[in-house]
Amino acid sequence: MNCNAPLVKRRILRLHAENAAFVVSQLRLGQDGPNFRLVEIFDLEARLGGHLDALTIARDTGLELAHEALAVAAGFGEVFTAFHLGLHARPDLVLPALAPPEVLIWEQVAALGLAAAWCAPDRMAARMRDWITGHDPMATRIALEVCGLRRVDPKGHLKPLLAHRDPRVAARAMQLAGELGRADLAADLARLAETADPALRFHAARAAALLGDRRTSPAILSTLITPATPPAEARMAAELLPLVLDDRAARAAIARLMSDRLTERWGIVATGALGAADTLDWLLRQMDDSLLSRIAGAAFCRITGARLSAESLELDSFPDDPDDPLVAACPQESFIEAKLYWPDPDKLARWLAPNRARFVAQTRHLLGLPAWTIQPPIEAVATYQLDQRALALELATRAPDAPLPNWHGPVLPQPRGFTRRW
Repeated sequence: MNCNAPLVKRRILRLHAENAAFVVSQLRLGQDGPNFRLVEIFDLEARLGGHLDALTIARDTGLELAHEALAVAAGFGEVFTAFHLGLHARPDLVLPALAPPEVLIWEQVAALGLAAAWCAPDRMAARMRDWITGHDPMATRIALEVCGLRRVDPKGHLKPLLAHRDPRVAARAMQLAGELGRADLAADLARLAETADPALRFHAARAAALLGDRRTSPAILSTLITPATPPAEARMAAELLPLVLDDRAARAAIARLMSDRLTERWGIVATGALGAADTLDWLLRQMDDSLLSRIAGAAFCRITGARLSAESLELDSFPDDPDDPLVAACPQESFIEAKLYWPDPDKLARWLAPNRARFVAQTRHLLGLPAWTIQPPIEAVATYQLDQRALALELATRAPDAPLPNWHGPVLPQPRGFTRRW
């Protein structure tokens, strides 16, 4: 018997491939989940690592079965698994030699980047150097995804990519500049925010605002939340605007969003980010609208630190989910909405009465605290992923030359609790 040879059982490996695809899809959604804690993220990451290890040990058979799963459904998880195994199985640098055409699609570039980020750095080092300086725009985009996920600064390579011929690469380079705290690029991004391409304008304006531009970029960003804005971008802008606009301009932006039924959701999200005590009664009234009830409850809790479930502040019986086309069109927003509790406005009003004095005028509040008092690390202050996302933006806008705290970074257990690795 050769104890070093893996025992290959195709039925078991097929389950590993299917489960890896499912778990990474759940992990992707849970990283911005309103009720996902570090322990749930750690559990998903550990399960995913086990499935990938089994497939990697099986070598060609594992890769073959990952491609079989891909042929059935080419979703985020299947693309992630097939590309990750391809990176392990083949030493090639060029993408066409690493994966079949059905894997290398722009619609799944986030999955490709995450698959590469899950590889050990020594396996990716040569590829990263080749991809970020090469002529294949998809390879460059994947390299930028890895840099963003791992908070790795490509240094002098980044500035030229802001004007890359492929707008998908340029947009990710702009986003990366904001994530890395590259304040030296703030002026370039502010200029690019005035480009005619709406997609590039959004990413340039958001990155410039993160990097300290308070003159033109926030105002540009505030105009880019419209009924046609993709939900992921609309949320990103709504969460940031109240942190980079003055109070009067932020309230005007929120009023504009609330004037259109198709952007009301983002007005509620922005209100939660504004953190003003005088919005709490208004948020209670929004909870009477079934389309806005849960997101208004989340905004109320973002400001006050109230916990709907732990303090029994939710409805005694939950209604059926309303038909909201905006939410249904976006898997992440649909996931967030489905995981939020239904708030009971009467219970919350009774909770607020004795607690109202804690929230003072002219002060932005975050999770029940004056926002200016909050210090890193974010995981020590916020329990849930979506709250950590809000804290990351708070800290990043305070220090424009510091990296955006990575609430998507891998979770590590400690003797007491968990922490982030990246």
